[in-house]
Order: sequence, then structure tokens, then C-alpha cells
Amino acid sequence: MNTNPEHPENDLVDEADFSNRPRTYSDSFDALADAPDPKIEQAKNKQSSRQALIYLFAVPLVTFVSAYLLAWVSRLQGGPICEAGDAVWICSRAAELWWPITTSLIAFGGMLGSAWILYDKYRNYLRWRPWMGVLWILIPFSMLWGTSVLTLSILGH
Repeated sequence: MNTNPEHPENDLVDEADFSNRPRTYSDSFDALADAPDPKIEQAKNKQSSRQALIYLFAVPLVTFVSAYLLAWVSRLQGGPICEAGDAVWICSRAAELWWPITTSLIAFGGMLGSAWILYDKYRNYLRWRPWMGVLWILIPFSMLWGTSVLTLSILGH
């Protein structure tokens, strides 16, 4: 935090940025000249937090919406399970395989995407802690989704 109230332009670090990976600087003037502008770095840090929050809600939303749309595809294709009256949405053995696998790939892809973004933010000296929170929420979400729907591909209806 800024200990000198005469220079508020030096107070460009939020509390959340104290855990950012510290940059290493050499003693040369060229290295100091190549350092990023603190104002731009602060804007990127705030943007990282907003992106993490959007990503947190986007992955489950995309998973649920795609699962719903793919279930409609299966329903419109029809099949022997629906004709027999045993099911309404997943109508064939092929749909019992591709629907849970495809939707689980979306959920697990979102989780792995957040892990990659977390690593990229850390590597680029940006605010990474919100992305760690996103990852810790998406891990149980994707595991719960996978264990809930992948049993359909194993057991069938």
C-alpha cells in the first residue's frame, strides 16, 4: 500500500495483487524501461478477476445448455427405447453413448481450460487467485457431472 500520500500514482496495487508472482528486475536502465506500465498492469489484473467470474458461470451454463440441446437432437432422431415407451429423451443405444460422453467432455474441457488460464495468468505475472477459485469450483462440478451422466453410457436406461 502507499505509505506516501503525496504520490498516489504509486499506489497501483490492490490487496489481491500481493500474492502475484513477483517480477525480477536487473539493475540496468533497459530492464526498467522494459517494465510494464503499472496502470496497464492494474487494468489487466482487474480484467482477470472479471474474466474469472464470467468463466465460472459460463462453463456450467454451456454444459447445461449443450446437454439440453443434444438431448433434443436425440429425441428428434428417435429410436427403439422411445418407441417402446421406456424413455422420452435418449432414444437409442448410440445416444446413450454419445450424449453423456459429449456433455462430459464439455464439463471437463471447461475445468482443464480454467487450469490452463490459471497457469497462463501466473506465468504472465497477472492476478491468478480468482482463477484458482474457479478451478476449485469447476473440479467438483465436472466430477459430479461426469459421475451423474456417464453411468448412462455404462448401464443404459
